[in-house]
This record gives sequence, structure tokens and C-alpha cells, in this order.
Amino acid sequence: LDSIKQSLQEKNILFTITRDDGYTANNAVNALIKDLLISIIIIFILLIFTLGFKEAIIVSLTVPMILSLTLFIGFMLGESVNRITLFALIVALGMLVDAAIIVIENIHRHKIEHPNMDLETLSINATNEIGNPTNIATIAIIMVFIPMFFVGGMMGEFMHPLPVFVPISLAVSLFVAYAFTPYLVK
Repeated sequence: LDSIKQSLQEKNILFTITRDDGYTANNAVNALIKDLLISIIIIFILLIFTLGFKEAIIVSLTVPMILSLTLFIGFMLGESVNRITLFALIVALGMLVDAAIIVIENIHRHKIEHPNMDLETLSINATNEIGNPTNIATIAIIMVFIPMFFVGGMMGEFMHPLPVFVPISLAVSLFVAYAFTPYLVK
């Protein structure tokens, strides 16, 4: 309003701001982003103790890649970023790292079992070994969110980002887990 305030006053149009939800929405979005960053840090710390420092860094790097690609795909589909979109990404966050953790854990296990094997061959074999179960698990989770497309009315409009962004983020996480995680292990 500040940008058009002068032109409105010149036309003798008076206005009074009775409610400013932009401030509240901005604070809510900032809180969600802060929670998202805290979640990534917690995941990183937990993975240090279970997989090791390098593996924790790799999985932690996949999270911003997945979220960036998900938001880009959403943008290409004409979706907007709002509170429910960010909530969908937070809901998906725990599931986003599943594929990357499974891939990197299996590569880690293969490195321990076959210390003299070429790392490229080892990464390919380890990733192929867990491919089908990881694909099926990801598809099963995606299928859980598909019925939300059929929710109608105001609730359907409100919850629309969940069945859009969660499946997209899970599909992207599977792509990142297979394309980048084995490469980053080297």
C-alpha cells in the first residue's frame, strides 16, 4: 500500500488498514523455515552418531537439493509457496532423507564388507541391491497422499499443497538418492 498511497490520496480515495495478516503470515513462514533448518540440523547430528561424519554431510546436503528441486517443480506447475506448502515440506522432511540414508548406509556396509573393492563398482552394486525395496516403499508413501486430491470444498483448496508437494518431494528424493548420493560417497 505504501507504493500506491500517494496516487490514492490524489484521487481522494481514503483507506484505513483494519487488519494486516501479512505480518502474521510472514512470522508464521519464518517460524516454519526456522523449524525446517532445526530439523535438518537434528538429522545431521543423529546421522553423525549412526553413520559417520562424511555420510551425515552427504545426507544433509541432499535435503537442500531435494527441497530446491521440489520447489522448482512446484513453481513450474504453477504452485505458490505458502504456509501449507512449507508444512507439506516439513511433513515430507522425515521421509525425504529415507532413500538417501538407505543408499548411503548400504554403501557404507559394503565398504566395510569389501574394503578392497573399487568404490565406483561398490557404490553401483550397493545401490542396485536396495533399489526395488526403496522404490516400492517410496511409491507406497506417495500413494497415501493421492486420495487427498479428491478432497473437495474449502478443505480441499486449503490442503491442496500436501498431495502436490509431498509426492513430488518423495520422487525427487528418490532421484537424488540414486543420482547424487553414490557419486558424493567417492
